[in-house]
Formats: sequence, structure tokens, C-alpha cells
Amino acid sequence: MGDYLVSYPKRIDLMKGRSEIIKSEELNNDPLYIVVKASVDDIINILKKEGFHRVRLCENKKPSQLGDGFTKMLTRTWEMHVRLFEVKHGLIAIHAEVEISRRYIQHLISERAPIIYEVINIFKKHGIDYKIWSTKLEGYVAHIREDRILKLKGKPIPMPWIPLSITLASLGLWGLLRILALVPLWPFY
Repeated sequence: MGDYLVSYPKRIDLMKGRSEIIKSEELNNDPLYIVVKASVDDIINILKKEGFHRVRLCENKKPSQLGDGFTKMLTRTWEMHVRLFEVKHGLIAIHAEVEISRRYIQHLISERAPIIYEVINIFKKHGIDYKIWSTKLEGYVAHIREDRILKLKGKPIPMPWIPLSITLASLGLWGLLRILALVPLWPFY
């Protein structure tokens, strides 16, 4: 499982005229949101055209999240997770992050990083106007002055859920039947 590099804003200028630095320890607590004035159905259709699919299970929903999130595989082990939020006046806020795929157990304990450029490129491609909102500074971003490169470390051996679950369930069932003396120790006797 390889590492993944993400570019994210480090120094931003707000439309109010202030300049701020987003510290690396604030990345998960202080995301930047992409705000668009479009219908939810239009955004969902664009995401589906770009290869995203809905997350039905295994999602930690956030307050005010609209429905289920969307994911798209970026590499064999890394995926992009997009959530939509309803904001006042018909605006939709979009938050996206890169994480290890839900196919692997390591998804539960993996590093995550917020992203905006990948989603911005999708909206530019489809002609959707957008703004970037900073939740910490409570204002729209006018300019991104500097970016930082985040390196997400992959786990050495990806462990898929399904084969591991089947193996453990089979061993558990065999152990239970052995305890109940319904199965001999075959082939170990």
C-alpha cells in the first residue's frame, strides 16, 4: 500500500482583507469547504458522471449532512470521500478528504487529509461557480497564497474485509462446533 501526496492550502487571504496560515494540526478540525449555489441533484449527477458512488454503509455522518456521502477510488488503496452539507440561502457546502479505501480494515485507523483542489477541478470541468469558505475564519477565501504537501502513509499490507471476515467466521464456527462436540478435531487427531 503506497503513500499518497495531497496538496492543501497553507496561507490564505480572505475577502475581508485578512491573511491567515492554516496550521497542520488544524487540518482535520478546520476544513475549508467548497460552496456552490446549485441543486443537490445537479451536484449528485456531476459526482456520478465523474465516477463517484454512494456510501451506503460504514459512514460516520456529520451533523447537517445531506444524505449519504460519495466515494471514488483514486488508486488501488486510496479513495476520495465527498460529503454534501446544506447551508442557508440554497447554498451547498462540499467537504472532501482522501483516506484508505473502505475495502480494507486499515480504513478504521488510517490517516485522512482534507482536499479541495480535486473537487474544484471537477466543478471547473462542469462549469459550476464555487467559492471557498473557511469555517474557522468565517469568511470566503479570496486567494490561496501558498500550499503545503501532505504525505499520507499507507499501511504495509492491505487487509481486505471480506476474506478476513470469512476466515474468522469459519474458524469461529468450527471452534463453536468443536466446543459443542459436534465436530471432531479432524484432521488433527
